[in-house]
Amino acid sequence: GGTGDGYRDMADVFARGAAATLCTASPDELAAQDIALPSGLVYVQVENSRLALAEAAAALHGFPSRGLTVIGVTGTDGKTTTSTLIESILNVSTRPAPGEIGAVGVITTVAARIRGQEIDTGLHVTTPDAPEVQHFLAQMRDAGCRYAVVESTSHGLDQGRVAAVDFDIAAVTNITHEHLDYHGTRDAYVQAKALLFRSLYASPGKPGVARCAVLNADDAGSYGALLEVLTAEARRTGSVVPVRAYGLRMAPRAAQEALAAGSLDVVATGVRYVPQQTDFTLLSREGGFAIATPLIGEFNVYNILCAATVALALGLAPEQIQQGVAEMQGVSGRMERIDAGQEFLAVVDFAHSPASLERALHTLRPLVGPGPGREPRRLIAVFCCAGLRVPAKRGRMGEISGRLADVTVITAEDPRTEDLDAINAAIAAGVQRASPDAPFHIIPARRAAIQAAVDMAGAGDVVAAFGKGHERSMCFGTVETPWSDQDAMRGALHARQVERGATRDN
Repeated sequence: GGTGDGYRDMADVFARGAAATLCTASPDELAAQDIALPSGLVYVQVENSRLALAEAAAALHGFPSRGLTVIGVTGTDGKTTTSTLIESILNVSTRPAPGEIGAVGVITTVAARIRGQEIDTGLHVTTPDAPEVQHFLAQMRDAGCRYAVVESTSHGLDQGRVAAVDFDIAAVTNITHEHLDYHGTRDAYVQAKALLFRSLYASPGKPGVARCAVLNADDAGSYGALLEVLTAEARRTGSVVPVRAYGLRMAPRAAQEALAAGSLDVVATGVRYVPQQTDFTLLSREGGFAIATPLIGEFNVYNILCAATVALALGLAPEQIQQGVAEMQGVSGRMERIDAGQEFLAVVDFAHSPASLERALHTLRPLVGPGPGREPRRLIAVFCCAGLRVPAKRGRMGEISGRLADVTVITAEDPRTEDLDAINAAIAAGVQRASPDAPFHIIPARRAAIQAAVDMAGAGDVVAAFGKGHERSMCFGTVETPWSDQDAMRGALHARQVERGATRDN
């Protein structure tokens, strides 16, 4: 619908066997556009064809979400990791025995899993279309799942892809300045996210299933706006969906005070970061317990808090939360370490917005290790900005890298039909604004850029490729070309080892 006109395809799809069509335009409006309805085609006019598609798909599969406890997760960053954490906790709570698979399914922008069996959902980050969502939910129901976790992007919510899903719990990670190329304004972006929370009031409750809205009290971009939406829905409907808020307080006393005052329901305190693990104490109205996770970075503490708040709202036990968090090793393309025996850290991460890039660089900075002698070690960032997306973020991301990275390597990331050189020039200008002396390189070919970053790395450095994460294609013009940052990083590490081995042999 964004670039094509489905009405002009009706004759073709009818010839291929379609029995009926749902359209928003009237036959007279179509006739005015010289579009003739094929003879024999059943034509149903609807107010919103996307919503009608979602409702029809749900009906086709017998409204599968009504037989599941459904958790929706939205936000700018951390949706996939949080959804996977919730999946891991629910898996622990429902599996018949240790080592077996629990009764849970999940749909993320990376993949769908039904009782541990993974199904690829596509090449780029988005919520699947409504027929796929309903098909996955039906498979979960038929496989005996008790829970479904549905990652819900702003595009997916705005386009009605999850419109016919009966959500029981809605959770948000954060909302930052992103996707304005599609939504137009920040308020429109927030209101798209808010559709998930409005949906809690749009369907009847399920017997014995808790309803809850989970908010990040520390996120100025989401907390107040979503609380306002929930309050308005409560007034409109005369019913109340409970709200649980989570946050982070480093000092134990501040954490206890926040719980006592009712400003927080779940809080992390005593956070300790070490290279291989993050530890903290999780406090809630139900009590306190220790959390240990292989995930790194403050943003992952927030992701864990969000997942734990969902689990507590569902009545799960602390030990189930502890075990589920400990067992979740990470998500493809999210702070993913690529290890080929090199003397420096190589990472692939999906950070593709100013906020996520800044958080990622802050997270990686403490991992820059000691080099030989007293030589300072470096954080080397490889990234770009996608074409046909928010142009204003290009300079901002350049400024962030110029300020927080030691070396910036600017390359390609889905330029689409835009001029890659112009995109890269805008990023480079941002680097120079942040620090006129900050070293940077423009290497348009992404594989060559990653190779250059790996080749310049020394012992104790950190090399990080940002922006593609788990994605398996890159768009040039209108063509998707197979691509993997993980494969490119492993290839670069191997080429470096071969080159240095040949040099030593000579």
